[in-house]
Amino acid sequence: MATKKSNSLLLKIIFMVVLSLLLLIPLGMVKSQIRDREQSADEARAEVAGSWGREQTLSGPRLSFSRALTDEEKAVEKNGNTRIYETVHPTRLHYDVEARTQKLHRSIYDVMVYTADIVISGEFRLSEKYLDFTKETELALYLSDLRGIEGAVSLSLDGRDYSVTQGGVESVRQAVELPKDAFGTDRPVPFEIRMRLRGSEAIYFRPVGDLTEVNLRADCPTPSFDGDFLPADRQVEEDGFEASWTVSAINRGRPEGTRFGVKLLPALSQYQQTTRTAKYGILIILLVFVAGLAVEFVFKKSIHIIQYLVIGLSLVLFYALLLSFSELMAFWLAYLLAAAMTAAALTGYFRGILKDRTAWLLGALVALAYVVCYILLQMKTYALLAGTLVLFVILVGIMYFTSDLRPALADAPDDEPDPAS
Repeated sequence: MATKKSNSLLLKIIFMVVLSLLLLIPLGMVKSQIRDREQSADEARAEVAGSWGREQTLSGPRLSFSRALTDEEKAVEKNGNTRIYETVHPTRLHYDVEARTQKLHRSIYDVMVYTADIVISGEFRLSEKYLDFTKETELALYLSDLRGIEGAVSLSLDGRDYSVTQGGVESVRQAVELPKDAFGTDRPVPFEIRMRLRGSEAIYFRPVGDLTEVNLRADCPTPSFDGDFLPADRQVEEDGFEASWTVSAINRGRPEGTRFGVKLLPALSQYQQTTRTAKYGILIILLVFVAGLAVEFVFKKSIHIIQYLVIGLSLVLFYALLLSFSELMAFWLAYLLAAAMTAAALTGYFRGILKDRTAWLLGALVALAYVVCYILLQMKTYALLAGTLVLFVILVGIMYFTSDLRPALADAPDDEPDPAS
């Protein structure tokens, strides 16, 4: 009877909703595996960076002066200090950096590292009061990871050349000498530092000069500009990028708390892309289940609830395949291979269930779902809009195919097999 058919269909829909919720468990297990693999990749990157050079932040240089306290100053000194220290930042500071990236391998993981040729130039303006300080003046250049320095660091200050050999905590230091006419005459004291620096993933700069300029070139086609200031000028091409910053003391704030630079990383790692793909998992499962119900309804076919379970597990397995393949090849190729394998397996399974050409229709729908999902992954700004429109189109299709549901059930013969069987 029609009432029995209607109740049977309603029962199957309830079973499918429950099944969809249960499939969130293995889907969550796959997402957990993605996080574990991403954590392993982070550990591999940390190991490589510890040997090669970590993320680098350049700050400086600056001149440090010191002198002994006078008897009057010692009388009011409460902390027991015997010397007073002064630090002078450059009035003009220019970083010129050319970086070359490469991928190092640790197990199955790739780690992005770089080697940068750096020229730091500029000038100091020294007040006459520093004549009272000792001649043992020191120039310091601060780096976040000194292990990244490759070879010697050369320094030229006021026309005199030095070979920097001393290192401190996150800094290289060199004792320098300055003539008396460098103080209080308002003449610039030029400097230039040349070095080769190794690092991983990112490079940053601190604008410690009254006017700081940075010119950065690298062969990375996917830079991510980061920090307190974006580049005033940038040019990104397929073979690399070039960017420049100009920051003054007026808008920088405290220089030690300000930095800017670039992350030399792919726009999205394979784990981030796989995670984004898995977020569409329940949507694709529901879409295929609804398509299966439509086939049952329109073409008078029967798909058992156990067969829906197998279909759902196959759709979940797609994400495990994608995760495994993406660690060994480009993400787009891994996605293509995993989607082709899943769509082909399900098409064969549909053929065994339905025994006719409607199996190709369902197989094509699975393939189409993966194509649409991949297109959404490539979108950034319009991903939400595109995804919402796709859902709206699916809803309209469901409304169209179910608009004659009640008449069809009424005309159905009483002896037709139960669709839940």
